[in-house]
Amino acid sequence: MAIRLASIRTIFGIDLRTLALFRVLLSLWILVDLSMRARDLVAHYTDAGVMPRNVQIEYLYATTWSFHLGNGSAWFQAMLFLAAGLVALALMVGWRTRLMTVLSWALLLSLQNRNTFILSGEDNLALILLFWAMFLPLGARYSIDAALVRRPYEPNHTYCTVATAVLLLQGMSMYFFSALLKTHPIWTHDGSAVYYALQLDYLVTPFALWFRQFEGLLTGLTFYVYVLELVGPILIFSPLFHRTFRTLLMLAFITMHLGFALFLEIGFFPFISIIMNLTFMPGWMWDRLARLLPARTERPVVMWFDRGCDFCEKTCQILKVFLYLPATPVRPAQDDAEIGAELEARNSWVLTVGDDRFFKFQALGRLIAISPVFWPLGKLLGLSFFRNPGDRFYDWVGRNRSLFSRVTSLLLPWRERRPRFGSVTQGLAAAAFVFVTVQNVSTLPASGTTLPAQFIGVRQALGLYQNWTMFAPYPEMTSPWPVVEGELADGTMVDVYNGKTGLADFEKPTVVSKTYANYRWRKFLSNLEDQSYEDEPQVLALNYGRFLCRSWQDDAPSKTALSNFVLFFQVERTPPPGEEKTVETRQVWSHDCFG
Repeated sequence: MAIRLASIRTIFGIDLRTLALFRVLLSLWILVDLSMRARDLVAHYTDAGVMPRNVQIEYLYATTWSFHLGNGSAWFQAMLFLAAGLVALALMVGWRTRLMTVLSWALLLSLQNRNTFILSGEDNLALILLFWAMFLPLGARYSIDAALVRRPYEPNHTYCTVATAVLLLQGMSMYFFSALLKTHPIWTHDGSAVYYALQLDYLVTPFALWFRQFEGLLTGLTFYVYVLELVGPILIFSPLFHRTFRTLLMLAFITMHLGFALFLEIGFFPFISIIMNLTFMPGWMWDRLARLLPARTERPVVMWFDRGCDFCEKTCQILKVFLYLPATPVRPAQDDAEIGAELEARNSWVLTVGDDRFFKFQALGRLIAISPVFWPLGKLLGLSFFRNPGDRFYDWVGRNRSLFSRVTSLLLPWRERRPRFGSVTQGLAAAAFVFVTVQNVSTLPASGTTLPAQFIGVRQALGLYQNWTMFAPYPEMTSPWPVVEGELADGTMVDVYNGKTGLADFEKPTVVSKTYANYRWRKFLSNLEDQSYEDEPQVLALNYGRFLCRSWQDDAPSKTALSNFVLFFQVERTPPPGEEKTVETRQVWSHDCFG
């Protein structure tokens, strides 16, 4: 029997439905990321926080830019956060998708450049995914843009260009270069890397504290992660047994990241990585899922709108797309004399399901109930509790149809064709991929590559920095956590870090990772502790100290002012298996709030 090889189009193409999923999940990640960052908006993004603009600028390359550096006040940062959130919502629903993708990328890069000392691998990956997304038709399926294209629906979902190949290769290059950077024998020979990783108490979850007793499993997991990262990126593009390899490896990488989320407090890195892995989801999976969706009716369904009402027709087309009803016709009611008369008499659009007719809000509820995806919501809206207020809302919309038509003609114009991603776009994508590949190769010690200043300038301007060194060449061997002991103006001793009266507690917490408010604070304080080993001005410690003095008083203006404090780090060193851990108390900074 002849062995069939997958085509280039199959290997490097991405299904348009997969790109739609990518768009929605990437938008969702942006919204979650913004909401998590907003908790520390003042502390991390204003001049009153740990990183005033004049300090951050000193650490930025000449070509680095940021809208967020334009003003150091909280209201300005909140305005940019809100703008980024609205853009992400527009991207999620696929409204002016290409423009929203560019704006999301620009706003995310700007936000990351506002405070570079709280960034991690997830930020690099999210930014690069948004960068490649600008070269792809993310709005070709399940979007407002798709609903407003005048051309008939195209059932062919396959899409293969240079940009799809680049996105897939980029995703796997993260693993491949990470494996190449894991050069220490604890990865390649001893199999103890996961043991050392799970000994980092400042980084691990309570589950990891329990799980690390199984040292035999840790050895197996070490080799599993190393081999998967080294070999998986090659086999996933294999033309031989392509469907099998792609499915198994996609699931293997996803489960690996779920494991990371279970073991490590590393923010949303596992989830942005899973989003990246889902770009490998092939069309046959969507076809199979579609066959599994329940058919809600066997009778013909038609949406009828009032001819000449631009808003009415667009609403029907958008409902058709988002309710996953691609075969449902949308027709002017005037094309059928009887339906047209019903529309005029009831001043309502008409939904026909077989011989049954539905109007106003009831029609919307019935249409949603027919949807193979959202039918439970339709059942809920069909209850009499919602019908009366729903009809009143429908009547209000009907009375203002002319206004809505004017608004939609401006914001939701019809499109004669889908946005094109032609040769210029593909050429830029190819050039950018060569660029980032050179960047990745330069991170390998064996390459001996030194990047010129012009290259670095372009890299920083576009946010294309990549260096996939998590636990490479080996995991950290120390686990720090902060202790801040201070004195109030009246002589009272306080635990500044925990906001308590009395001496600070230097004992090891039960769960060290929980001493950090979140992973961005962990990253900042870890960078602060790292800087304390260097023979250079302790800029991070100085500005953290100033922030602690201000925030102590801001939390409760009636409290006695904080006079001075000392910042310590308890640093636990990881020994080889079988040996006891040791803890060193390091005094990192002494601060006078009135000095």
